[in-house]
Parts: sequence; structure tokens; C-alpha cells
Amino acid sequence: MFDEKIENRFGELNGPKMERPPVIDGRVEITFDSSGMLANMVMHPPQNGGRPVTMELVASELKSKGIVSGIDEFEIRDMVDHQQYESYLCIARAIPAKNGINGTIEFRYEKKRVIQPKTDEFGVANYRELDTIVPIRRGDIIADITPPTEGEPGTNIFGEPIPPEPGRPAKPTLGKNSVISADGKHIIAACDGHIRYGVGCFNVEDTVTIFSDLDISVGNIDFFGDVHIKGNVMEGFSVKAGKNIRIDGTVFSSEIVAGGNITVVGGIISSNVKCEGHVSAGFCQSSEISAKGNVEAKEFAFCDVFCYGELKAKGANGTIVGGKITAMRDITAGVIGSDKYTQTVISIGDGSVTYARKRKAESELEQYQDRYENAMRNLEYLKHRKNVQGGVLTEDQQRMMKLETQNKLFSTLKKKELTLLISQLDDDIQNKDNLSAVCQVLYPGARFCINFLTMDVTETYGRSRVTVVNDQIVVLPN
Repeated sequence: MFDEKIENRFGELNGPKMERPPVIDGRVEITFDSSGMLANMVMHPPQNGGRPVTMELVASELKSKGIVSGIDEFEIRDMVDHQQYESYLCIARAIPAKNGINGTIEFRYEKKRVIQPKTDEFGVANYRELDTIVPIRRGDIIADITPPTEGEPGTNIFGEPIPPEPGRPAKPTLGKNSVISADGKHIIAACDGHIRYGVGCFNVEDTVTIFSDLDISVGNIDFFGDVHIKGNVMEGFSVKAGKNIRIDGTVFSSEIVAGGNITVVGGIISSNVKCEGHVSAGFCQSSEISAKGNVEAKEFAFCDVFCYGELKAKGANGTIVGGKITAMRDITAGVIGSDKYTQTVISIGDGSVTYARKRKAESELEQYQDRYENAMRNLEYLKHRKNVQGGVLTEDQQRMMKLETQNKLFSTLKKKELTLLISQLDDDIQNKDNLSAVCQVLYPGARFCINFLTMDVTETYGRSRVTVVNDQIVVLPN
């Protein structure tokens, strides 16, 4: 009791009693945006001997906030280890979505073609071969279409997916005669033709159209479709088409070849023309023309013409003068020959061709007959030598025996084939129809061959029809 009084008294003498400050542990404060794209953390220091912030405390706080993704553990540990208090630090970031890639279009052809002449093995440039035409077949690929991608989703700090923005599909512009393939991955040609770049797209033209003369600026043309030349074809150039050819101008000393018809509005001069169809021209001079169909022009002057159809020198003044004209069907002209007795050979019908084939076959038959007889003589000689030599032939004689035996067999076979062919040709010649040539004026100097018959014209005739009557070519009034 006495001690308590002394203590109380002592306390009164030393002032009021001081209370000990509270112990406060370090704490963690985490903030984040509502979209969950990032989170920041600040550590508040302990006080009065409180416990420092630990990784466990941070992990607990993250868990309580629901933050499970994009956590930067390295930064957190560094912050905790170095007790970086009252400093804000981004400790979690969302994993962003990877947006999709837009679709693309990649053309397989050059938009702007660089014209270059071809060179030979010696490096010499050929300025007639410029490859100005780029052919393309139906179904060939013009461009590749790459589809867009969907992208890859991201994840926010709460582990929730972030949807990506998908890529936009390509918007192909389709040119003439081009379509998108069934699988949507390509632009393809809808027809055979040649390809040209237009405005933002390639066009497939089924006809090659040249808007100028065909000259050194264009070069030779070799195309499997139609060709239309709106000018002339200049000297030394060639035009080859798998289908039809139309030339609005004139052809000068050139080669024209078509799988279809050939139409020349102007003329054909000193040129070589071949086609599987018909030939139509304004005029023809000093040219070679061959056609599976008909041939017509206003004038044929010193030309070599062969056609399986009819030949017409159009109009009342349509002229055939000089050269050699062969047609398997009828010939019609205004004038045949000239008053200067120009030699003009007119052959009509395939009898003349058949007769020529017969003469050739007969000549070949004679050659194989000689070959056969020569082989027989040599074989007889070798047999004689074998008897003289005691039934034995030398190696050279054996080889010769084998060779001549083969010659004998081959000659025998060819003789049979040719004999049969000659017989068939004889039948064809006897059964040919009588064809004719009709004209307004017929001059001397013309020679007619109809089938296998021939006749030279020795006087001038008016309106006439040259035909065959009783196995003889005659000129009849028409």
C-alpha cells in the first residue's frame, strides 16, 4: 500500500503517463481500370515495427481483386525485395488481341509489259519478235486471292478473352472475261484469249486488236484466237491466228496464216497466205494463196492460188490474169487472161490433182519395180557364189544377202500398195463431175485444166463457160 502511494506520487512528479504507438504492418494497394487492361500497385510501408510487405501479401491482394493474367512477377518481386514504398508500378497488363490480316490480291501478270525484242544465240536482236501478245487459256489463273485471317484473341488481367478485330476481305475487281474460281481463291480467265491490264483489273480479250499498222512497233503476231488489224501489215512481218484474221488495210510482202477465215479489205501484195477457211480480199497481186474453203477478190494478178472450194474474181471487171489458179470447185470471173496473151493457167476440179497423184504413184511404182529387179539379180548372184564356195558365204556376202532380202520384201509390199492406189485413182478420174469456169471475156494465152483434160485458148471469147463435154474441154456461150 505504501509502495503504490510512492509510485503514484512519483508519477505525479514526472508528468502524465505516455501510451505506446500502434504497430502497423505494411500493406498493398492495387488499382485497375474497368476494362481490365492494366493494374497498378503501390506499397505502403509498415509502422512502429510492423511487418513489411511480402510476396504472399501481394499474391493475396491480387487474388482478392481477381487479377490472374498478365502479372509481371519479376517487377513485383523486385519492388518487394527493395521495399520500394509509395511508388506506383504497373504490375499486370492485358495480353492484347492480334487483329486479323486483311485479304490481298496478287496478280500473276505484269501490269505494265516491257516490250523487248528476242535475241538469238549470238545476241542479235530480232525486232520483229516482240512478244506483245500475252496469251491465256480458259481456266488459267490471273490472280491469287488471299482470304483475311480472324486474328488471335487476347486476355485481360481478369483472364477474360479480348476478341480480335477480323481482317477485311479483299475486294477484287473483275475485268472482261474473268471470274472468281469456285473456291474463291483465284481470279481465272473465262475464255481463251490474251490478257491486258485495264483500270484496276486484267481483261481477257478473245480477239487481238491492233489499232495501227502491224510494223516494228508491234512485231509479229502469233495468237490462237481471232486477230483484227485496223491498219496495214507491213513488209516482212507475219500474222498467225488459230481462228479468223481481219485486216482493214493491205498486206505487203508478209505471211498470213489462219485456222479460220482471212479477210483483207485492202489488197494482198507479194505475200504468202494460208488458211483453213475462206479467203476474201480486195485484190491479190504476185502472191501465193492456199485455202481449204473459197477464195474471192476483185483481181488476181500473177498469183499462185489453190483452194478446195470456189474461186471468184468479183464483179463484172473481176480479173484473173497471169499466174496459176487451182480450184476444186467452179471458177467465176469477169475477165480471164489479157489482150497481151498473158499466160494464165486455170485448173478446176481435183481430177488434175488426182491425175498428178496418179503420175507420181506410177513413177514410184517404176522405181520400186527397178529396186525389186535389182534385189532379185543380186540374190541370184549370191546364191551362185554360195554354190561355188561350197555352200558358204563370207560375212560381207551374208550381210549383203540379208539386205537384199529385205529390199525384195519391202519392194514387193510397196508395189502392191502403189498398184492398188493407181487403180483407185483411175476410178476417181473416170467418175469426176464436169466443172466449169464462167467469165465475161476470155483471152488467148489462158490454159484450162479440168480434171485430167487440158485446153489452150487461142482466140478471144465473149460471155463464155469453159467446161467438159464428151471428155473434151470446150468453150460454150454463157
